[in-house]
Amino acid sequence: MKSYFLEGVHNITVVEKELSSVLPGQTGPWLLLASGGDPIAYFYPRAKAKDEDAAGPYLVQADISGRHYNEDDAVLRVLRLVQNRVGGEIRDDDDNRL
Repeated sequence: MKSYFLEGVHNITVVEKELSSVLPGQTGPWLLLASGGDPIAYFYPRAKAKDEDAAGPYLVQADISGRHYNEDDAVLRVLRLVQNRVGGEIRDDDDNRL
């Protein structure tokens, strides 16, 4: 599994609304589905650190399924759509800014 992160978002309610807009019919976790219905990635909005309170900042964690390990472009497309609406910065597992 590999993950991407949309970090530095400040309103979790807006993030959830935008995920629902980009991935209609999905909710906690939001799924990006392949044409056959198999999940490509799972999207989780959450506090930046597990021990932080609900005041933020927040991030969206996108975990790519092992079967779809090389479908980064589809996952990044979803994160960029959400980023265009809520701001933030996209990073990969190695903390590289994309």
